[in-house]
Amino acid sequence: MNSCSPVGGPDLLIVDDCRLYRDGLAAIIAREYSGGTIRTAYDTASMLQALDHCCPDVILLNLASFDCHALMRAARACARQSRLIVLGVSEDDEGEILACAEAGVSGYHLRTGSLTDLVELIASVVAGGSLCSPRVTAILLGRLAALAADGRSNSRVLTLTQREIQIVGLLELGLSNKEIAARLCIEVATVKNHVHSLLAKLGVRRRTHAAAVLRGRGGVEVSPS
Repeated sequence: MNSCSPVGGPDLLIVDDCRLYRDGLAAIIAREYSGGTIRTAYDTASMLQALDHCCPDVILLNLASFDCHALMRAARACARQSRLIVLGVSEDDEGEILACAEAGVSGYHLRTGSLTDLVELIASVVAGGSLCSPRVTAILLGRLAALAADGRSNSRVLTLTQREIQIVGLLELGLSNKEIAARLCIEVATVKNHVHSLLAKLGVRRRTHAAAVLRGRGGVEVSPS
């Protein structure tokens, strides 16, 4: 599919299952541009038919439409070069905002947004950028920060002492604290302290899980102490 946007304005596809809304929005936006093609669709079939005819610069999708998430997925799969803007976003719906971000949405038009806001958003998205309210920006940045923190946690190299590594191996064999103490010639109380430290480092409560979690870590560093 190749873009067929004429010089002077972007090629738009408005997807909404309410005919009055989509036709009205198409007529209003048409007055804002001196050129460009504006087409409409109301469900997955009509949207795919429109995309087969021409790949738009921007797809405007109303989140109030029936099965909007299926429409979103179909739009991203069949028109990867098109930018997707969702309409009717609530700043209080964090789950919806994050779901749209994960689906590859390029812009959010709020329920409280004006026509001027939408025109500016379309222009920004066509230029490769976006415009987000402070609340939406905070939600998206918070999600990025959480993902980054999780990535750092998962990739962090775990530092264990040589004795702790020995004890992990014995725990995997199913030995009790008393049996481990006898095997290593140390006091039972010392074994208990090592096991408690190990469980805390590995983030588990059950001693039987310690070895499995350790095998799934990105790496282990041996402390000289």
